[in-house]
Amino acid sequence: MEPRALRVRRAGSRSRGRLGPCAAPRSGSRGSSSRSRRARPPRQTTRGAGQTIAIIDTGVASGVAELDAAVTGGADFSGSGSSDGRTPVGESSEHGTLVASLAAGRGTGAASGVIGAAPEADLLAISISFGSDSDDQIAEAVVWAVDNGATVINMSLTRNTLDWPTSWDDAFLYAADHDVVIVVAAGNRGSGTERVGAPATIPGVLTVAGVTRAGVASIDASSQGITIGVAAPSESLVGVTPSGGYVSWQGTSGATPIVAGIVALVRAAHLELDAANVIQRVLATARNQGPEGPDVSYGYGIVDASAA
Repeated sequence: MEPRALRVRRAGSRSRGRLGPCAAPRSGSRGSSSRSRRARPPRQTTRGAGQTIAIIDTGVASGVAELDAAVTGGADFSGSGSSDGRTPVGESSEHGTLVASLAAGRGTGAASGVIGAAPEADLLAISISFGSDSDDQIAEAVVWAVDNGATVINMSLTRNTLDWPTSWDDAFLYAADHDVVIVVAAGNRGSGTERVGAPATIPGVLTVAGVTRAGVASIDASSQGITIGVAAPSESLVGVTPSGGYVSWQGTSGATPIVAGIVALVRAAHLELDAANVIQRVLATARNQGPEGPDVSYGYGIVDASAA
């Protein structure tokens, strides 16, 4: 039986029972800076060229220096955005732009602006609404992303239920059949997600938990669950807003695009690997943290881009 419609929410939303993004409220100052903000993975081998990351979120704003050259296409499934996915939608409309900047921000110079994990990867900007009618939007967005060249799909959102609608079965299977890696957020305890929910419970996705700068499982900016694959930084992150300013934020919404970017790096460096083996490589090279072997807080460990 198809579950009742629930509202999808981003990790970090304060209300329960909604589908939404996985990012806690932002803190810190806005504005420009000449210092480079980098998602940390090394890129001696590749910077992600030839790979395309689809950001299924609130849309990616146009006119952002770090992102305009990266976005090569887009679509709107919310009914309230622009057809190219470049008009942010919803109450937390900045969320998609923040996420995109950590995945593939290209900076504003060689050592300035926000530089994402895969700064030479392309982006697809896909806008959806986070609400009671989001289920079908997400299914349609996944299929559109696959059909338009995505090799990696980033979903920094949670349904906050273990189960998922039947439309997602078809869409996620379609992505798997077309060799696309889907990277999803575990959610945040600080936003009411005590355990991972769909899409993080769907077989075949790569679920991302969050850690502090010290590499310890984040109390508020992460969640727990047996489906977690790896962990990545989820606190004291810096992203780009639709206005081009910078903010400090936290949540697995930010950890997820870091890993999506690393997946793009692995795909670019190892063209011989299919999606399942790309995920396996990311899991096998993660730095174990906590108890020996996979666990509910770190999965297989903290993602290690240079080892992968």
